[in-house]
Amino acid sequence: MQQVEARLRQVSDDLWQQLQRAERAWAALRQGQAMQAIPVGGAGKGTWQVGRPAIQVMETANAVGPVDWDVVVAGGTLGLLLAWGLRRRGYRVALLERGPVQGRRQEWNISRVELQVLVDLELLTPAELTQVIVTEYNPVRIALHQVGEWWTRDVLNLGVRPDLLLEICKQKFADNGGYIGEHQAIQAIEIAPDGVKVITAQSHYTGRLLIDMMGHFSPLTQLARRGEKPDGICLVVGGCAQGFPVREYGDLMATTAPIINHCQYFWEAFPAQDGRTTYLFTYVDCHPQRPALTDLFATYFEQLPAYQGVDLEQLTWQRFVFGFFPSYRRSPLGSHWPRILPVGDSSGMQSPLSFGGFGTFLRHLRRLVQGIAEALQWDALDRDSLRLLQPYQPNLSVTWLFQQVMRVPLAADMAPNEVNEVLGTAFGVMAAAGDAVMKPFLQDVIQFSSLSHILLGMMRQNPGLILRVMQRLGIGPLVDWTGHYGMLALYTFLAQHAPTHKAENYWQARRREQYRYGSGLDYRET
Repeated sequence: MQQVEARLRQVSDDLWQQLQRAERAWAALRQGQAMQAIPVGGAGKGTWQVGRPAIQVMETANAVGPVDWDVVVAGGTLGLLLAWGLRRRGYRVALLERGPVQGRRQEWNISRVELQVLVDLELLTPAELTQVIVTEYNPVRIALHQVGEWWTRDVLNLGVRPDLLLEICKQKFADNGGYIGEHQAIQAIEIAPDGVKVITAQSHYTGRLLIDMMGHFSPLTQLARRGEKPDGICLVVGGCAQGFPVREYGDLMATTAPIINHCQYFWEAFPAQDGRTTYLFTYVDCHPQRPALTDLFATYFEQLPAYQGVDLEQLTWQRFVFGFFPSYRRSPLGSHWPRILPVGDSSGMQSPLSFGGFGTFLRHLRRLVQGIAEALQWDALDRDSLRLLQPYQPNLSVTWLFQQVMRVPLAADMAPNEVNEVLGTAFGVMAAAGDAVMKPFLQDVIQFSSLSHILLGMMRQNPGLILRVMQRLGIGPLVDWTGHYGMLALYTFLAQHAPTHKAENYWQARRREQYRYGSGLDYRET
């Protein structure tokens, strides 16, 4: 613990205090208690705010009357991109954020094709997009302990600076009539038949629709889930430092050891503008015996020299990040109230394997901008209509089995290298099938044909290992997963046979999108 504290204080004395706040929140979650601190600006940013904000939600029969805004967006990181997209469509949009609207310097890794939507929606010009991309590298590697290595290209191979991206969008949004309310923590929400009233300490805002983009720990999400405990957690620590040996490739997933302390630890590493960024992460449940973030940091510093071939004393640390990312089987979370729509991490729309929602958000951004615009046009702002914007997605639900395979139960008697062997079998099948199977999977897009190919290939290649894993998982999870797999097949069929003529209304358009996105057939390779 002393080594962790000393290294964090090399960057900032405040970082250690922030880690302690995150530790207390993670400990409270493991103990089934209310967290007394929440992350500000994203669960992995490393900034935690003491005190748990509460929002009172009231439904009233009294009319709001003429509203000031068409849309009020709560949450100003990725919420700014959605707000700017809706403003580009001509809607009156207010963006509220409990702190300043700004991004961090730590880069978001993404693929170029995923960024193209920002230009397609005219949120950025091609020149502005080039400006926010500060690193680009190839190839990318998957390396598994005592199993093998696989290489591919153009997956998460760009580094985008969030601070540059948000500053450009913030200025353009404001210059084009968007409103930004910084340091405007929401205290209460009144839902009326004709609108919604959002109350902060400083003011109040009336609109037709409130979009919740306040993140994993949104007070509205907590209310809607009614204290539901997360089904899974991704624990993450990492940092960016100078002094690493020069490597022009990145690691999408790497392991350097077998199971340790009932955890399989995974690494990511990417070239960065300020040096090299490395992350250590693992998948766990919320059991009280799961490791603390400080323990994970200790493992990070212990294993990093062997992983990257460097002496820690040679490194000059630029920043550290840490956090825990909850995921729920019941995701995405649909609208719990009329006129309130959860989006992004608030809805749990990302894969349970992911600890960064940027790629998932961009994948759905075009759909969300179009769908919200049509909801406003058709006045489809009741709870059931809004739920069509965050529908059931079988290609998301099937990924739960993958997290269970990569998560080591506390009571399980597993072979030390079992997780690496299972993943190695899967990646071997994918590599043999080529990029058409490998790349969508690496970008958290699961398709029926590719998934079926992988499963059949794994059974042929190592049937004993797969049967052992199935026995460990148990009949209940397998039956549940089989249902989602069947729905993935159905959604694929419905998406492939959808009518080609334009949808007649909001509801018909959303159903078609549900089948297309829920089957992964929205994936764009180029």
